[in-house]
Amino acid sequence: MTETIHPLTNSQKLFLQRLLVAHVLTDEKAKDLYQSIQEKFANVNVNNDDGETSGDDDDVDQAYMGNDFEHCLGIINASLMPAFNLEIGTVSLPAPYSPDGGKKLSQEDDDEDGGGRKSSSTSPLIKYHAIVNRSNDDVAKNYAAARTALGPHELAYFRKVLEKLVECGNEFLETQQQQQQQQGSRKRNRIAIVGCIGSLNKMDLINLRTELEGPHQDKLSIAQTEMALEIMESEGWLVPAAPPGEEDGDDDNHNSDGSDDDEQPKKRKRKPSRKSLRGAFFSIGPRTFMELGEFLQNCGFPEERMPQSILHRS
Repeated sequence: MTETIHPLTNSQKLFLQRLLVAHVLTDEKAKDLYQSIQEKFANVNVNNDDGETSGDDDDVDQAYMGNDFEHCLGIINASLMPAFNLEIGTVSLPAPYSPDGGKKLSQEDDDEDGGGRKSSSTSPLIKYHAIVNRSNDDVAKNYAAARTALGPHELAYFRKVLEKLVECGNEFLETQQQQQQQQGSRKRNRIAIVGCIGSLNKMDLINLRTELEGPHQDKLSIAQTEMALEIMESEGWLVPAAPPGEEDGDDDNHNSDGSDDDEQPKKRKRKPSRKSLRGAFFSIGPRTFMELGEFLQNCGFPEERMPQSILHRS
């Protein structure tokens, strides 16, 4: 029996189109979008005056957005899944990284791709929404053949970037565990409970193109690589991340021998300047976790650090 696919209303289509253009939206911005569309079409009603419907599209309440935000996502998914094997996916990750470190969660970073963050176990998790391709076969999932504007050489480079970021994150975790063992239970470094804590600066990311082999060797120029990185960031595969030295999890109150700073003359810890860090830093974005989780785990990403996925059903 063929499953009936109900058409979306104009308001639902508009929400879907805006989400597709943005690639990734934080929960706050997605709800703002939902509210703005709902208010804009609040007085639109094309139903017949007698309340009867003839089955034509013109008789559908084109302003209908569901009972609430979650219901709206479920309604859209009910049409997207059987028609295109696409759906609005959601993951929970730490708040977007902010260089000034002073923004509140309600004043989210202006970059809609969000996801890079300072490592802190006290940072609340927020939701990210994106259109996810559920028809990816094993080849696509295992080799990061993502739904993107990247070409074959750029995709090979993208896989290399993800592998290196996973490796950096695992090395950082191992280092932190060793430090905790040395310091005992008095001090626990504050590390984000989910997501990738590995990050690389833009220069190192660009240089990764030289590690490509086979048919992809020497195929990307510096300019092409920079363009690929811009696409990865704009589409939500990569996100800005905190440079080393800005992490909240450093030993702020303990010295290398495990003693408290209160017992010794305090020295102001000097953070490295942004200029000395050779440009912006990037990490794995929410869209990568949504669509390429299997690839990340094949690269060695810890399963316990995978973000929680949330399903929306009407």
